[in-house]
Amino acid sequence: MATRNSFASDLFRQAAGSVRAGALLGVITLGGSALHPALADENCTAPTSWFPQQHTPRPDDSAFQSTSNCVFHQWAYQMFLWLTQEWEGQPRFLSFQSPQSLLGMTQRGGLMPRMTKSDAPESFDEFLQAGPDGILVDQNGRAVYYSQYINETFAGFITNHHLTNPAVVRLMDPDTEFPITGTRGSLELKASWKVVAEAEDTSDMFTMTTNVAKLVNRGGKIAIDPSKTETVKVALVGFHIGGVVKGHPEMIWATFEHKDNAPDVAAGATPETVVSDKDFTFYRANTKYADCNVNMGGAGRLTLDEATQTLNPPTQVCRLYPQGNDTTSTDSSVKTNDQNIRDMNASVHAQLAGDSIWRNYYEVGAIWFLDGTKLNPGLSLDTDDLLTGSLKLSNATIETFTQTQNTKDNCFRCHNTQQSFPADPDQDPLPATNLNISHAFQNVYYWSQETTQAQGEE
Repeated sequence: MATRNSFASDLFRQAAGSVRAGALLGVITLGGSALHPALADENCTAPTSWFPQQHTPRPDDSAFQSTSNCVFHQWAYQMFLWLTQEWEGQPRFLSFQSPQSLLGMTQRGGLMPRMTKSDAPESFDEFLQAGPDGILVDQNGRAVYYSQYINETFAGFITNHHLTNPAVVRLMDPDTEFPITGTRGSLELKASWKVVAEAEDTSDMFTMTTNVAKLVNRGGKIAIDPSKTETVKVALVGFHIGGVVKGHPEMIWATFEHKDNAPDVAAGATPETVVSDKDFTFYRANTKYADCNVNMGGAGRLTLDEATQTLNPPTQVCRLYPQGNDTTSTDSSVKTNDQNIRDMNASVHAQLAGDSIWRNYYEVGAIWFLDGTKLNPGLSLDTDDLLTGSLKLSNATIETFTQTQNTKDNCFRCHNTQQSFPADPDQDPLPATNLNISHAFQNVYYWSQETTQAQGEE
């Protein structure tokens, strides 16, 4: 693989000198402490009390005060730092349960690899992105894998209210919301991982060894075979956080990426524009804009060599919306949001230890409701009237192929409260409920029906 570009945006070049005095004096704090709204937007920085990272306190979701745009990005970054703290020898989030564990599932079948009976996932559970057969392929020809996690508040709510039973779900009050238990709101996470090639330099990424299910050619399509796994080294490239805080039952949805994932597309780019002359993890130098984010799997142009587990051609990824917004927007709230994200990234990176692997990850953006009380069953969220923050938020490694689809160009386009319907006609649809905002909840609803069907066939 060619040497990747060292991320050259002002975000990282200026990080060491951009910690603002407001944060250094402890003016900006979360968790119910005083916060000056004007300073929050003019100096959106990370409090010194968060550092060193091993002592970053978990955000107090019950005391969250939505006093400014900045506090949402502070919550997102504080949560990221807490989730990636070392906990029993690994980042804390790896100790969380998976949605499948709520059903005691060993495997989901179909597109899901084998899952072992454990409180935490031991193999990854997805390889498809949104969109038909949306397989992200890195420059080494390997598919990107995904894993999901939920915290104890989320898991306890589901199990204590018997919501693994589809009949109970269909009878519950559709206005039911995910809870905050004590200081901890319900939380769901999604991580994206690339398979590390032999001799590939991933010294600036978090890596670990794990099992992934192999891909196979089946019925003219590329599928996953849960019965065939391989042990590989993987590197974290993307990270979604969705969490409930006081006043926002719709969850704050934030996303983080590794700094060398993909280049940003400049405003005014044409199909023939070369996006960058540098190599990135998911982009080959001098690739034209027209060749970016092409879903080769959905187009039937992706091939798999089962023996080497390599796919061809690789995906050329470009990020259309830095900070999750159109860079040409003249909206003052958009400009404030985007500057707050840049300031938060610079502030955190400047205060993390010089050898911290997490200095190489950054917040792309976050999105939430203007008024969280307006969460209601049946919302389609296909307009921006309810939303604020990063209005076109996508993770280049998780929503690669939907960045330009206005029906899927931010988290809430897919995370909505509408009724959903299964692909299997023998399953019951999920009624419109506030809990449908969570894909983990929706997955459990349909997986539980699959489990019941499988037991009935035995």
